Amino acid sequence: MQTVFAQQSIADGLKLLEEKQYNKAIKIFEEILNNDQTNITAINALAEAQNKLGNTPGAIQLYKRSLKIQENQPDTWLALGNVLYYEKNIKPALAAYKGAVKHSQDFARGHNNLATIYKELDENDLAIVHFEKAIELDDSYSRAMRNLGDIYLKKGNSVKAIYWLERATQTEPESLYGWFWLGRAHVQNGEVNKGLQYYLKVLAQKPDLPQVHHHLGKAYFEIRDYTNAIKHVQLALKKNPAIIPFYITMSRIYAHMQQETLALATLQDALAINRNIAAIYIERGNIHKSGSRYEDALKQYKLATLISPDDWQGYYKQGVVLYYLSRMEEAKEALTKANEISLDNGMVFHFRGLVALAENDLKTAEEMLRKASEHDSKNADVWFHYGQTYMRLEQYEAAKIHLLKSVELDPNNSETLYNLGQVYKKLSQHATSREYLRKFKNISDIEERSEVLSTQIRMHPENSSLRLQLAELYEQNGQLDRALMVYKQAAYIGNAEAEKKIENLLSKLNQ
Repeated sequence: MQTVFAQQSIADGLKLLEEKQYNKAIKIFEEILNNDQTNITAINALAEAQNKLGNTPGAIQLYKRSLKIQENQPDTWLALGNVLYYEKNIKPALAAYKGAVKHSQDFARGHNNLATIYKELDENDLAIVHFEKAIELDDSYSRAMRNLGDIYLKKGNSVKAIYWLERATQTEPESLYGWFWLGRAHVQNGEVNKGLQYYLKVLAQKPDLPQVHHHLGKAYFEIRDYTNAIKHVQLALKKNPAIIPFYITMSRIYAHMQQETLALATLQDALAINRNIAAIYIERGNIHKSGSRYEDALKQYKLATLISPDDWQGYYKQGVVLYYLSRMEEAKEALTKANEISLDNGMVFHFRGLVALAENDLKTAEEMLRKASEHDSKNADVWFHYGQTYMRLEQYEAAKIHLLKSVELDPNNSETLYNLGQVYKKLSQHATSREYLRKFKNISDIEERSEVLSTQIRMHPENSSLRLQLAELYEQNGQLDRALMVYKQAAYIGNAEAEKKIENLLSKLNQ
């Protein structure tokens, strides 16, 4: 039992601790412990003071001493976990937070901090359990709500992300993190304009956040507002020129506008900062691949895998260009390696199916493309190649079903239309066959003319009149979304006529 003197001394020490007079507080607590070595209040307070002065080993030792005297101290387990966590001793911190909730199942902060560790360890199912428990115990726990939202964002479950982030922003409306993540969730959910509003809300209060400018630029790029996309990514780069993803986003925008020289120059700037980032070489490879320079692309993808041998993307990208180079054995090897790293990846299954098709291994092709369709069901090309496989197998009803799914997702793919025409011919549905073959002829004519213009644009990226011609071609043939995208590119380059065309087309689309 503490004496009246000890109680007064502890009160004095705690007051000094509160006033941040840590050395004076330490003297008082050490004096108490000289007379009473098992005084856990003094031990814990001394640990806190030592931690405030940066003596973390001493603080850890003191917290452990306290817990050895009395194990049932949830707050002390939590404090120990916090010290260990900030020292990046993740597994010991995890054990300490487990101790906190073991001794108090209703300890909201204990569940939150335990969940935070699980989140960092990528054990998201356990993280979700403990974040939800923290919120159940404290329905104003906005940090736990934000973290749940972030987990669901990374899982691609934007609906649940929005739910938790809306709750977080309602609970703590002054937190800019909540509004920023809510914007990201809406963009991920395809509600880009909503996302834009939340990003702008954050920047209205704190305009110097490069990460928010970057995401705002990406969102503008999603809706092909090139002027604002470039403006905000450039602002992000100006505010923090050391962040590599900013350069990659800028390069993607330029590459999308067929401004290859600017795209490659931007990536060269990134390499000047850090030559050991695989994503830079992936992007360089993508630009070469878009220009059908497959050998150059392959070199870049190989550099990416040298830097990040545990990343599936470099192997997958190699497999793709090796397929286009008709080097099927090498393609198969690269794609198999990608699949070993990324087990349930629809893109990898797709190209494994294409390689099998090229080798006329129809059983493997069917298996791979079935898996691709399960994991990447919104990809029109997957359904097209799946349908092709059934054509080769002479299973024309199955081929029809899969090709129709492809047309549903992309009604302007000439190859799909042609193959459907052939399938209906095999099924003796000649009128339908003729209809699809007529559509094929119309679309293939447009594709041929658009390819000529696209090639000219790649050679002369600043020639806005070429883009205007391409946009008009799309508009005349009912491909209004594509037309709008290219008109916006022409407008960004400075074509005044394109601005008027955009206004007219938007009014047509909104009718």
